[in-house]
Amino acid sequence: GSSGFGSKTTIRIMNNAGSILAKIPFPPPKQELLDLSTTSTATVMQHRGPGDILTIGFTSRCVLVVVLRDSLTLCYDLSGKSVLPPFFALKFNSGSHHTPSPSRGGKVKLSGTELLEARVYEGGVAVLGVDMNSAIVELLDEHDDPAYADGMDISSRRIVPKSTSSSSSDHDPTRGDNSSSASPFFLAPPPHYAIVTPLPTAMFARSKHLSFGCIAVLPRQYSPSGRPELFLSTSDGSVVVAEANPSTSPNNGLTDVDCRSRINDGGGMGSSSAPIISMAFAPNGRFLACFTSNSILTVVSTTFESKVLEFSTSSGSSSPPRSMAWCGEDSVVLHWKNLGVLLVGPYGDWLRFPYGEEDEMGTAAVVGSRVHGDSEVYLVQEMDCCRVLTSNVVELLQRVPPGTADLLRIGSIEPGALLLDASDAFDSGSSNADEAARSITAREGLLSEAILDCVAAAVGEFDVRVQKRMLRAASYGLHFACKDETYRNKTPGRPSHEAVAFVRASRKLRVLNAIRRQGIGFAMTSAQYDAVMPKGVVARLMAAGRPSLAASISEYLKLGRRVRDYARAMKASAFVSSPPESSMTNSQIAEEAIRIIQGKEKGGKKTQDEDEDSLSSPPSSGMYASVALAAHRSGRKGVADLLIMLEEGPEDKVHALLTIGAYADAAAVAAKARDSNLIYTTICAYEGGLPNNEEGKSLYFSGIINKFPMEAVNMFTSYYCRLGTLAVGDANPAVNIFLRRQKHTEAGLMIAKKALLVESMEGNKREKQKIEMLKDASKIFDVGGKDCAFQKACVDEQIQLMAEQEQLRLAYGSNEVAPPSSSVTSTIMSILKHGAVDQRSAHKLNADAERIAKKFKVPEKRLWHVKVRAFSESGQWAVMRNFCDSRAKPPIGMKPFALAAIKGKQGEAEIMHYVGRMQDKTDADDRYDLLCEAGLWKKALEE
Repeated sequence: GSSGFGSKTTIRIMNNAGSILAKIPFPPPKQELLDLSTTSTATVMQHRGPGDILTIGFTSRCVLVVVLRDSLTLCYDLSGKSVLPPFFALKFNSGSHHTPSPSRGGKVKLSGTELLEARVYEGGVAVLGVDMNSAIVELLDEHDDPAYADGMDISSRRIVPKSTSSSSSDHDPTRGDNSSSASPFFLAPPPHYAIVTPLPTAMFARSKHLSFGCIAVLPRQYSPSGRPELFLSTSDGSVVVAEANPSTSPNNGLTDVDCRSRINDGGGMGSSSAPIISMAFAPNGRFLACFTSNSILTVVSTTFESKVLEFSTSSGSSSPPRSMAWCGEDSVVLHWKNLGVLLVGPYGDWLRFPYGEEDEMGTAAVVGSRVHGDSEVYLVQEMDCCRVLTSNVVELLQRVPPGTADLLRIGSIEPGALLLDASDAFDSGSSNADEAARSITAREGLLSEAILDCVAAAVGEFDVRVQKRMLRAASYGLHFACKDETYRNKTPGRPSHEAVAFVRASRKLRVLNAIRRQGIGFAMTSAQYDAVMPKGVVARLMAAGRPSLAASISEYLKLGRRVRDYARAMKASAFVSSPPESSMTNSQIAEEAIRIIQGKEKGGKKTQDEDEDSLSSPPSSGMYASVALAAHRSGRKGVADLLIMLEEGPEDKVHALLTIGAYADAAAVAAKARDSNLIYTTICAYEGGLPNNEEGKSLYFSGIINKFPMEAVNMFTSYYCRLGTLAVGDANPAVNIFLRRQKHTEAGLMIAKKALLVESMEGNKREKQKIEMLKDASKIFDVGGKDCAFQKACVDEQIQLMAEQEQLRLAYGSNEVAPPSSSVTSTIMSILKHGAVDQRSAHKLNADAERIAKKFKVPEKRLWHVKVRAFSESGQWAVMRNFCDSRAKPPIGMKPFALAAIKGKQGEAEIMHYVGRMQDKTDADDRYDLLCEAGLWKKALEE
């Protein structure tokens, strides 16, 4: 690029002590940007260099966000791994009538919009383009409510990791901003995902004939709508608020708050039309600091209803500050090049700090390795302080807490100050110490207040000596409190409120001092510790590569068992991933890792309050599996095998085995757990791990049948059997499985059933395909031997029947004479019915029917029933009478003939022709029933 950095550089993530946690090459590798364009990757990477970085910063969840000038956004965790695929926060065609231009190859090239400003805030990043379009990017993770993502604006789009959804819609350049799926969001959200919401601010700017100068983001937890709001300063001195749901809000979610009179009245200090050139929200979201072009700092409420502060900086510099941030909730910090840092208090009081007098450059995430010729100072706003970063130091600017100021003020008569003086006198051996302490206990409640003041002041200090001094004072006061009977009676049988606060403060300070050490580099304040909570501190230490300290803190603070187990597992993972010692074998490494997981390291000192039950109970599910995976990634397969055997959670064990490629072992574990979902997951993972060719398919079937447990084989077989029975399914996999398992009967039946379902072709082609499939089934039955003799005979007869049907159709020139896929009985009936249509061929048709019945050994009685039904249904009554008269006593009797005549609504003569021949005594009841059925009531009475 043209920035002087060179074509490549490195983004370094460091802690406050300057230790490097991770290095990220920049520009990113080509494969990371592959999905950004349908053209070649080289086109995407063209003209992209370190000078294109517009802004860089961390969110409140330790996600590093890098925004380039064309709105390309990169997201990394503390280890330098990309948590999201690169995406454009503001697409070229977002909110405009232009579309991406096609390349020479006819493909669409997706590009971003050049940015005017980008602002990283605690929940993501907001961008403003030179065309006055803007967008808000919310970076979320698995801990957020999925319903929040489902309620995003219709114009928003989701960015998800590639492995989560292959149909991620952000990478389709032809679909625009409305590319997200309309279906509900994931029931199990990915570890990280983003919501990009474009805002129609360009249309608003054109309609009002103005432009935007700077932006600020109000986080969602402080906004009335429950979603982040973007504040944009206008060229006419006002502010426009843009909501993150423009499609469902009035006026596209844009509101001009018309704050010109409040911000630009100036009290005679400046012009009434000076636009705002920099804005910053207070950490609590209640106030907004605005710096105007006439060098006036104005602090107003977020609703712009009241003005809190107005401060002019024109006497020091007429140029705008390079950066502006809040220091806590009541002070604003401004930085000018070569002038230092100015801290403005709530009442207009100010302090100047001479930063930037040396050549230095630095930030929590430092770009490049070359030092600028001019000094660089960076301000990082935090909840109760402002972090000032240079290339040499990281310092915290923080207002002295009022309680500490009262405690240390010279001549202070506050209870805490009196107790501190008494404690100092006692330490120095002064005789006035006891008298000073008793003067505090003279008034009721004064000693308790003094103790709490000293404790509160101690946790707010960074100097260990001052901390000890104040804690000694609190302890000194507790001694007097314990001797007071009235004080003891307040909480009989349990520690007092002051004692509990003292112990908690001591524990907190011990943890804070441990993570503030130069080797750790976590300069965290007490308020930040309370906001993140101990679990968050442990999580951040593990993310920063300090699992040993994280495990120690979790044990010291007696956090939840799951937290302690996870911290110990991370410590064990770091141990097995470290360079091996030449004297340690795989079994020794595994044994040491097991001791770490169980909290029984060599040389560990047990305390009296150590939880023996937690040490004797097994670790939480997944601990051994996670350490085994770390060992596997480090190339220690022997250690991984030893550790994974100890894992008791089936799900974690199965996923770990699948990761290392032990598919058969994973299937065995899933089968033992009787979990069908795990078995199915194992089968799918095994298929995905094989090459997509014929050899891979062969290995797939043989591997499952020969190596997997019977439960997995049965599920595998059932799945493909069900798939094979579908009309559009393929039966070959199921047949292949049955043949490999030596189940010839099932294999042949599968082909035979599939042959009967063939409907994709018409006419002769379909019948020929069926015959070929049935022949294949016959061959399989033949291989099965005697066990398949009956099935083979059935299939062979079906093949012969289909051949006879084809000959009949050709001989008579009609499909009706022998419809395809009909049975023997149906075929005979169709032949006889066809005699009503082709009367000239009736004799020949009758002969063909007799031939087929004889060939397929149709019983005589069944043949007579078939003929009676065929003649009656086709209206061949004369033929049926002749057929009946052909025998003096038909084998089926006269009743079927009479019933056929009755159902065919024949006359009385025709019916009585058959009923009259029923002269046996056993036929009396049948004659009566038939006459009643025919409605011949008189004859029925005569019976």
